[in-house]
Amino acid sequence: MFALLNPFNIVIFGLWSISAILDYVEFCHIWQLKEYRIDRMRDFFSTKQGQSWWLNYFLLIRIFLVFLVYFWPINEIVHLKLGILAWFTVDVLYHVSRLLRRSLRYPNPTVKAVLLIISAFLFEFNLAILSRDWNVVFFFLIARFFVISFLVLVLNQITHRIKEWIIWRATKKIATYQKLIVIGITGSYGKSSVKEYLSQILAEKYRILKTPGNTNTDIGVAKFILRSDLDSVDIFVVEMGAYQIGEIKKICGIVKPKIGILTAIIEQHLSLFGSIENIQEAKYELLRAIPRDGLVITNADNIFCSELLPNLDCERKETFGEDIKNMPDCLISDIKTKAEFAVEWNIDYQEGTLSFSAPLLGAHQANNITPAIMVARYLGVSVNQITHAVSHLRPGEKALSVYQYGRATIIDDTYNSNPVGFKASLSILTSFPSTLPRIVITRGMLELGEKTREYHEQIGEEISFSADELIIITPDFVEDFMAGISALKDKYRLKDVKTIFSAVELLEYIKNRSHEPVIILLENRMPLNVYQEIKKNI
Repeated sequence: MFALLNPFNIVIFGLWSISAILDYVEFCHIWQLKEYRIDRMRDFFSTKQGQSWWLNYFLLIRIFLVFLVYFWPINEIVHLKLGILAWFTVDVLYHVSRLLRRSLRYPNPTVKAVLLIISAFLFEFNLAILSRDWNVVFFFLIARFFVISFLVLVLNQITHRIKEWIIWRATKKIATYQKLIVIGITGSYGKSSVKEYLSQILAEKYRILKTPGNTNTDIGVAKFILRSDLDSVDIFVVEMGAYQIGEIKKICGIVKPKIGILTAIIEQHLSLFGSIENIQEAKYELLRAIPRDGLVITNADNIFCSELLPNLDCERKETFGEDIKNMPDCLISDIKTKAEFAVEWNIDYQEGTLSFSAPLLGAHQANNITPAIMVARYLGVSVNQITHAVSHLRPGEKALSVYQYGRATIIDDTYNSNPVGFKASLSILTSFPSTLPRIVITRGMLELGEKTREYHEQIGEEISFSADELIIITPDFVEDFMAGISALKDKYRLKDVKTIFSAVELLEYIKNRSHEPVIILLENRMPLNVYQEIKKNI
């Protein structure tokens, strides 16, 4: 390990071990957030937040110190060791301080994450420590992110073969259940909500299995099939997501859906797909997989959803929407939201006009529940059964929710964010009494490509109408938000815009506001320390 196992070297080794493990834990967290995908990581580094990451403590300061050591005229090994000891002591104390402030980020402890962290640690140990070259030890201080990135690429090649084997097994398993009805759901937004509501409504008559949480990839669906008992299942509801053309087609190849729901198509993940036409192509992979005797349901108010319907093999194609000009098969009308967080609406469909009421937040829920009602009617669920189920619907685990945090009311929409969802959250914010201060805290919306500025300007205008205060927590979209806000400056409700890029400062701000009767909308992901603090105290 070292030339001599003396106490001095052992202390250095211990500090090095802590430093290396904590670094690799943090770097693995970043890769895990991006699902170990190069395209998503590349997109992250194209943002201001990603670019500023290269200038942080992990690289900029370390590069300076490493070059200082390399070129400093230190000839005595004792002096070099003292320098290394001092450096690792400071490094470990820095990590400990972040741990105490709850700003240290770490991945979910999956097998892949643990394997990556251990592999990176052993890789550095073998090259740096066993080489007995102190210069190499210093070199790895600036090379750790590249080490784990290299190992991600290697591991992806290995796991690809394992993934294909798992998918093959899942495809064979589900193919043996000839009577199983599979319903696929996709769209730029709303697919998780539709999945939850559809499953609850169909449960009035059938035995239902649905993909859990945000499981919507080929490997996620395949693994779920392999660990699930399909013997007692009538209908399998599958959420399908994608970042590239071909990914939904692969899921359809596994489950062979008979019914397909396309909720909406917008420029979500545009930076990954490259164009709205590519997004449309990817989402339509589900509808093209529906057999001739199946059912396709999509959004008449969204041109990208409806314009290619005539090209499908499926004979029964139905649409829903609010605009009568688009001639939807199921017309949604008279949407009303109530103070006790309920939504009411009517639909004109088959039997005539039907009225529904659901104990859910937001007028947008009518568009999430209606396609589920249409599928239920197709599968023979009675109107009475549907009405009963709708009146008792529960939101999904990560759906938008409202709860108290001290005296403050939190509107939690932190699972994800897109332009339509952001506007729906702002609508809920405005449903609270206008006498209460309204605050929006957001990082903005990601992966919108060339539409980024346009959508953030639009949301900036909406915030000007809806909120008293805006807190922006990353630097990427400050200018874009401000462009929309400036167009309406001093004309509407918004009085103050702040930028708080520090997770610690943001936590302190929210703690302070929790002592006041304010309404706080949390839009898109929040720093972990903030989320843990709020969840702990609700």
